[in-house]
Amino acid sequence: MTEPAIDLKTDVIRNRPVTETAGTVQVSQTETDDDRIILSFGGPWGVTYAELTPTEAQAVATALEHTAVRARTEEPVDD
Repeated sequence: MTEPAIDLKTDVIRNRPVTETAGTVQVSQTETDDDRIILSFGGPWGVTYAELTPTEAQAVATALEHTAVRARTEEPVDD
């Protein structure tokens, strides 16, 4: 893998009931095929990889961006 374009340290929720574990999210290109993008989630449990096409990676990026904008603009919910 190439150097990650994104190396985000965050909490990762794996199972239900919800348990949070510190982990990382990385995005990089494969070394053998420049047309493939690797999305990985890692932590104490190991690393999970998803190999994406550029179109699939763009769809994930767009979904993240739209959800982040919506989360930023919505009113907070009181419990």
